[in-house]
Amino acid sequence: MQCPNTHADAIRCNQLLDIAESLVDTQGVVSFRFSQISKGAGCSTNTLYKYFESKEDVLVCLFLRNTTSSQIPLFLKENPSITINDKSLLAIIFTFEIVKRSPIFNILRLVSINSMFWQLASPEKISILKSRVNLFWSRIKQPLEDAVELGELKATDTDISDLSQAIYFFLAGATSSYQSRLMEEEYFVADDTTWFRHVSRIMNRYQWRKPITQEQMQDLSLRVKGFLERTEGKIGTCDTCLAIGKLSHCKGKARS
Repeated sequence: MQCPNTHADAIRCNQLLDIAESLVDTQGVVSFRFSQISKGAGCSTNTLYKYFESKEDVLVCLFLRNTTSSQIPLFLKENPSITINDKSLLAIIFTFEIVKRSPIFNILRLVSINSMFWQLASPEKISILKSRVNLFWSRIKQPLEDAVELGELKATDTDISDLSQAIYFFLAGATSSYQSRLMEEEYFVADDTTWFRHVSRIMNRYQWRKPITQEQMQDLSLRVKGFLERTEGKIGTCDTCLAIGKLSHCKGKARS
């Protein structure tokens, strides 16, 4: 199914996704039915099929319109003087804050990236999903490469790849455990202080000119929280998703 190609179409598509998100919130990812979306919107199933081929398409789109990749560029535009050290932390801080603010987003993330799920979506949605996942990786890796170029970080290409993966794997594990609520506090403590302590240890295994501190992350977290509060209801939309489009995760575009 084709994504909306006009602003009016984007508005309509976004309305359908708002209803779908409400269904996920009240019934869960598994229980809600595709047909309930058109019923809730008061439209025909033909209208629904204009934008989505299946329930899988809907869930992929719900994830796509709320990704951190959509929000980081807007934050950078508001904060042009941010240091490269802070840029290297943005993907981490945004992930923590969005997951805390929107448990549904983390559920959608876990479902959408599961190969047993995304392979059932339409080819166009799969293409965009793959591009967006790679774009998120670039949001982690690119600032690290830039830090090396600027002399703020001494690291080899292998070091950068290893650090990027360590950050990604930590985020995946921490946010999944946070969402599950299954583990007792003696095994898993889900608070900023603990998370920031782990991140600083991961980052400072490598040679930064100025070490990454927990205080730095706390300050950046406050700025990200303020940004999310100001933009609530404005960013998680089809228009925002369309603005990114099918961006490549290549070096040049990742900086945008």
